[in-house]
Amino acid sequence: KKWLAKGKEQGIPFSADFNFATFLANPTDVRDWNIQGLPMDQFSTENGVVVTRGRRWPLMVDPQGQANKWVKSMEGSQLTVCDLKTKDFLRQ
Repeated sequence: KKWLAKGKEQGIPFSADFNFATFLANPTDVRDWNIQGLPMDQFSTENGVVVTRGRRWPLMVDPQGQANKWVKSMEGSQLTVCDLKTKDFLRQ
């Protein structure tokens, strides 16, 4: 809250109800992600924005396998899946 007060003092415009996911993603994209298997919670939507808007591949810690399922559904046959147990991992 301190930084909001400082920003207001400096005359920097801001929105108190700013939403990262709403700002960077279209509602139709979010709906498509949900249809493809991304959970509908805010945290998952923000992660979806990072995955789709990022210039580099993201690191996804995914103990429940939801992100893995979503990315596989979104990318389809264009996706090559490999992990550290994959033979010739470094060559893929």
